[in-house]
Amino acid sequence: FDIFKGIIIYLRVMQGCVRPRMKIKLMSNNKTYEVEEVGIFTPRPCKVDELSCGQVGYISCNIREVGMVNVGDTVTDALLPCRQSLPGYKKLISLVFSSLYPVNSKDHSLLREALGKLRLNDAGLVYEPESSASLGPGFRCGFLGLLHMEIVQERLEREFNLALITTAPSVTYQIKQRDGSLITIDDPSKFPLAYKATQMLEPYIKAFIIIPKDSLGAIMELAQSRRGVYKSTEYLDVERILLVYELPLSEILVDFYDKIKSMTRGYGSLDYEFIGYIPTALVKLDILINGEVCENLSSIVYKEKARARGQMLASKLKKLIPRQLFEVVIQAAIGSQVIARESVRPLGKHVTGKCYGGDITRKRKLWEKQKAGKKRMKQFGKVKIPQEAFMAVLTTK
Repeated sequence: FDIFKGIIIYLRVMQGCVRPRMKIKLMSNNKTYEVEEVGIFTPRPCKVDELSCGQVGYISCNIREVGMVNVGDTVTDALLPCRQSLPGYKKLISLVFSSLYPVNSKDHSLLREALGKLRLNDAGLVYEPESSASLGPGFRCGFLGLLHMEIVQERLEREFNLALITTAPSVTYQIKQRDGSLITIDDPSKFPLAYKATQMLEPYIKAFIIIPKDSLGAIMELAQSRRGVYKSTEYLDVERILLVYELPLSEILVDFYDKIKSMTRGYGSLDYEFIGYIPTALVKLDILINGEVCENLSSIVYKEKARARGQMLASKLKKLIPRQLFEVVIQAAIGSQVIARESVRPLGKHVTGKCYGGDITRKRKLWEKQKAGKKRMKQFGKVKIPQEAFMAVLTTK
């Protein structure tokens, strides 16, 4: 992207030629533009009169919107267009989603510009704005995988000097509804009501795990605990084994690779490929604070693991939410069914500390007055959840 020329398109001419003032069309979106400048890269970048068949160079058409140009697209003559795009271009599908928030909310516009610039040469990155009550404005980003997510985050921090808060990665799910439609969701807030869904599908991957032979039992136990389906074992040599498992993508996102490394003393490695969506049983797990649903803490989980995760989240929040002047009730629920409950004890105040002797009824009046005040405060008071609590819960698997 050039501040004066707009988006600069790198291309290779497969047939014909490209000249300034020529009308071109991008076949992925059928948009037509006029070429303003044509140039080559070697031996040094310079303008030329035309690019002919077989040459590699660049063109600029004063395109200002980043989303209009896709890596791998076909550029054709607008007056005499080709019938179909060149083979090989395929729209990439994001598999892993995470939210990025600037630590300083003033950097929100800088984060938007940085994501736009990265999007120019990274077709797998998609993003859309979102806002959180606790973390402020940010962006919901889609990535091709965990490595892609880490690379984008590192580039944003190093190349654009941004301090970021990254939420725990999640995946997309597909829901078949009673009316026959198929919807794709990547956010718990979009999860449909149970009676509207007929089938739920979860993304699965084929994992290739290379480990030392003495770690075989521990790694197989780990894969089984993550709902893995055993496929095959292959002995690569005397010391190394290749294990093949089919696993839900959501189960390997956070700490699966780290545990493989620790169990194999650093000698294990993991590679995977996406194989498709497989039917499964999913539920939306809500966290309620004093009876109110906190959407930022909601998550989509496997049905059989929902109770254990709800209990873990409730107990973790109990330690992180500061004590208030009234009791704070933390509940984990699936629909209207509460599956876990914890409470944060209220701060105590010794209202009878200044009463020395006298009739006991005086103390009882003070206690009753304090009790009524706490009841009223619980009814109208708001619980302030610190940002640290949100991040600790979001990064917990």
